[in-house]
Amino acid sequence: MFEIRHRDGTARIGVFEVNGKRVETPLLMPVINPNIIEIYPEEIKEKFGINAIITNSYIIYKDMDLREKAVRDKLHGLLNFDGIIMTDSGTFQSYVYGDVDIENEEIINFQREIGSDIITILDIFSTPQDKYEDALMGLEKTYERARRAKEITDGIIAGPVQGSIYMDLREKSAKLMNSLDLEYYPVGGVVPLLESYRYSTVSEIIVNSRLNIDFSKPMHLFGAGHPMFFSIAILLGIDFFDSSSYIKYARDLRMIFPDGTRYLKDMEYFPYTSPYIEKYSPRDIMEMERRDSVGIIARHNLYMAVDEIRRIKSFIREESLWEYVEERSRSHPALYQALKTVGKYSDLLEEHEPLYRNHPLFYTGNETLDRPIFSLMKKRFYNNYNYKRKSCIIADENDLDKIKGVYGEMDAHFIIRTMFGFVPYEYLYVYPYMQAPRIQDMRNDENLNDILDHLDFEYLISWIGGFPENVESYSRYLCRENRDPDIIVRCAIADYQFGHDACRHLFDGDIKLIKSKNTGMIRNIMRDGKHILSVRNDGLYTLKIEGARILHKNFVYPRMRVVVSGDSEKFNRMGKNVFGKFVVDMDHSLRPRDEVLIVNENDELIGVGQTHFSFREIRGMKKGMAVEIRETLLF
Repeated sequence: MFEIRHRDGTARIGVFEVNGKRVETPLLMPVINPNIIEIYPEEIKEKFGINAIITNSYIIYKDMDLREKAVRDKLHGLLNFDGIIMTDSGTFQSYVYGDVDIENEEIINFQREIGSDIITILDIFSTPQDKYEDALMGLEKTYERARRAKEITDGIIAGPVQGSIYMDLREKSAKLMNSLDLEYYPVGGVVPLLESYRYSTVSEIIVNSRLNIDFSKPMHLFGAGHPMFFSIAILLGIDFFDSSSYIKYARDLRMIFPDGTRYLKDMEYFPYTSPYIEKYSPRDIMEMERRDSVGIIARHNLYMAVDEIRRIKSFIREESLWEYVEERSRSHPALYQALKTVGKYSDLLEEHEPLYRNHPLFYTGNETLDRPIFSLMKKRFYNNYNYKRKSCIIADENDLDKIKGVYGEMDAHFIIRTMFGFVPYEYLYVYPYMQAPRIQDMRNDENLNDILDHLDFEYLISWIGGFPENVESYSRYLCRENRDPDIIVRCAIADYQFGHDACRHLFDGDIKLIKSKNTGMIRNIMRDGKHILSVRNDGLYTLKIEGARILHKNFVYPRMRVVVSGDSEKFNRMGKNVFGKFVVDMDHSLRPRDEVLIVNENDELIGVGQTHFSFREIRGMKKGMAVEIRETLLF
């Protein structure tokens, strides 16, 4: 049904397949009103590259001519479209016009009869004005209707998450729907919020829905058709959108642009262009026949939406979507407030966060500090940085070159002030700190006391404001014997990446650091003549099979493990990657792109590789590769 091909945190590029038809996500499904079609579905497919649309089964049902044609020719024949067609149920009509005169089972059976690819239940639309009790009753009725839908049809069922603006109800609704193991999960009741630019509330609704829905299932944001909100919604895990805004705005001569909408009459020049307006000025389109101007604007509006999703996909592929969202948020105060609200969920979102990205982290402002990567790093610090040293020296990033000269001689924690806050000296050599510019007026000092409370030391010394001229005056803090500073750093990074005590086990022996002749950077680490670790460009390690043997021997099950079934083991030993459906168990603390030990159900080491998913994400996977194997042990 759904395979994740690329991901950037909770954002992903996937392939969704139903009834032999495939689409790539994220995707906008244009709404097709079967009574009034401005852009025909075949043009949407051929010129816009969209192979999925949404139409309203209730409208078809209530029109006798349309109903007869749909029953006779089926939905795809009625609309002359061979792609995926999702049908809505009349819920939105009930919101706009009041109750609809149809029952849930009746509209579900009708959608099945006319061949809908994705059937939507008649859910209870929750409005922002709903009282808590009413919203709770609505989501419970919606759940019961979804449960009944699953009993009476074997089609693909869309079970909307409701709950109004109450986040505990959104969480409850998501969990209830998820318990039904449906194939498709829309987030409903958000149109009034989107129309009033309450993007912060919608973002919270998405987070509380996504974190409680199986990560291997697609999510759809009903009624969100403006490209301005796409990036933050996709960042939070939305896969599908739908909207009729492209045509509704066009009928008002209102044009969609990446940063908002503008009325045609108010423009002398177009701030952005598209293939549909590049030959015209605003005046040219104003002077056209009404039908022609509406047609041009509708196509332009749809192009703007499709173009934004295409752009977002490129950023997911580059693993730089966070930067794009942060830049995008500056275009509208409601978007910026939404991004700051998302930051409050950083500790929850970090479960989907890789420890590193291929793309450098760029600082765009204070909102950058709210990214989940910093919550993940904080957890790794408190769990894994546990060393007893005689003193703790607080220093400034500007003095790094001088600090390097004394680092190996002093039995001290060196805590460095950076633009991202205070961090241990050793962490400056890993993503994202190693790539950060030294901008001293953009630092966050709030975390210092928490760090000091965690560390074990006797004397606190501050070098903030300048490196001391006479370091020898600190002789009482010197180590009794000098240590190799590179090994100290590399040990701390091993603990940071693999967990506490990894250093003690991996570096217990004759250690040799192999450095690049060109750059002097450490590239490989040997222990007793065996290659155990390679150092990547991001400062973290690639675990070699000899290193994997050491950790497997010393780490208690299930630490760092991904357990595969017997059906998969023989292929994995041959170097074939691990697919999600063959994962039996997994260390729950692992995050996407962590180095892992691949073992069988008897905890026998098979090989070493890199997981692409956390446990929460991997446990529901029916399709797709979950762990990339690098090296294996034969029998």
